[in-house]
Amino acid sequence: MKKFLWLLVVTTTACAPGIQTGSFYDNPVNYRVELPAQWVRVESAKHYMMTKDGPFTQYILIQQRPLDKPFKHTKKVFNKGMLPQEAAEVVLDEIASDRFVMNFHLVENGPAKLGQYDGFRVVFTYKTKKGKAYKTIYHGLLKGDWFYSVRYNVSEKHDSLTAFETFEKVLSNFKIEEV
Repeated sequence: MKKFLWLLVVTTTACAPGIQTGSFYDNPVNYRVELPAQWVRVESAKHYMMTKDGPFTQYILIQQRPLDKPFKHTKKVFNKGMLPQEAAEVVLDEIASDRFVMNFHLVENGPAKLGQYDGFRVVFTYKTKKGKAYKTIYHGLLKGDWFYSVRYNVSEKHDSLTAFETFEKVLSNFKIEEV
């Protein structure tokens, strides 16, 4: 997971410097979120990441992936018509099967809204191979041919109510633009 984050940060910041947020961001594909003030975004073609204190401390990551794209660590797949909890099981298997995610512990798994859409929410903790502890709050949903996810990842030592409230605002303002 740490190698993934480092690669993501290096490849995206090489192409675009951090950009101060506080306005709306329209993904080139089809989702829209209201950006939190005082956070900096790091963009790439595959992911949208924002952070206030650095990606190894905390970040919010938004992804959109085709339903038919295979995962790297699990053989489970998404299918059209899947219930949100079935999609959550696919995501959980992918994360738990990642060899960089150590001491995976599921805290919560249930239905939740992502913007106006029905989806799921999973909360889990894990450690990196170097022993750094993190907490992740992960929301996801299936719509059409796409899977959307918004996650908040924070170092156990940095967890704050203010950042969590910021994440909740990002979730509530998430909108899929019809194309």
